[in-house]
Amino acid sequence: MKKIREYFKDYSGQEKVAIFFIDTGLSVKDDGIYCNGVLMSPSRIGRYLGIDRRTVLATVDTIRDNPDLKSIFSNLRATAFFKDVATDIDAGLIEIIPTDPNATGILTGVAKIIADLGLSIRQSITEDPDFKEEAKLYVITESPVPMEAVKDIMNVKGVLSVTIY
Repeated sequence: MKKIREYFKDYSGQEKVAIFFIDTGLSVKDDGIYCNGVLMSPSRIGRYLGIDRRTVLATVDTIRDNPDLKSIFSNLRATAFFKDVATDIDAGLIEIIPTDPNATGILTGVAKIIADLGLSIRQSITEDPDFKEEAKLYVITESPVPMEAVKDIMNVKGVLSVTIY
């Protein structure tokens, strides 16, 4: 992901657009910007980001003209993220802030604790530390996680803080 920042480092507006595409899973094809096959409006994207649509179109051109970027951005796909609806669907939500967002083994340790509780993981999403200053790990479980699990999760190497919703 550092490669993407490198391409746009001299163009803050384009970098903002590229990061938005990654965050939302918008893909760039030869004929436009898509969300899972639905054509998106550069003008509306620009308005949402508070930038001119020409910056959005320039970002698309940069992506199309670079084989490395084109390979990445043409294959993005939007995915539902259940973080904001977990409690509404009677699922559990664990939010973890790591001591080091590049540390390994955090998800493995948390998954073992969840399995030992007899719960299954429905979704796990980590924010990319190259794009988020305080990258977090979110784990959505089939049902709410007991508060007693906080202590065990806090003991996983690399975990700075835990919030269970």
